[in-house]
Amino acid sequence: MASSGQAVEYNGRQIHMVDRLPVTKMQKIGVAFEGVNSDWRQGVHLSTDGSFDVNGQTVKKAIIQWQDTAPQETDIVVRSKSGVCLVKNVWDVGDGVIHSWHGGGAMVISEQSDQRIYECNDGRDDDDFDDLIFSIKLTE
Repeated sequence: MASSGQAVEYNGRQIHMVDRLPVTKMQKIGVAFEGVNSDWRQGVHLSTDGSFDVNGQTVKKAIIQWQDTAPQETDIVVRSKSGVCLVKNVWDVGDGVIHSWHGGGAMVISEQSDQRIYECNDGRDDDDFDDLIFSIKLTE
């Protein structure tokens, strides 16, 4: 919290609370779940100042793709006024509350050719960054 949401270095790696993914005004992205290693429900939270077109629906402001109910890969159109899509990992410990940014929750982000890979830590007291791994590819 002291970093005001900016990346910090931890054990030689840059860790992020949120990613500010640059997008066009109408950007098609692909979100893919690569791995899960947690008994808590894991998800990908996307938000923007516009809307999302996903699965034949338009959703304003924010969506969550839960790894246990969303397809392994989903195409999404981000309609952003500012050209930014905020990305963060979230989890549910079974209480129906969407948790993020506490108890060690953070992401390590890497670029691989045409996609970003997100290795996530949830609120458990560890730093293995394998609780949720997902990728986002800019497709158009």
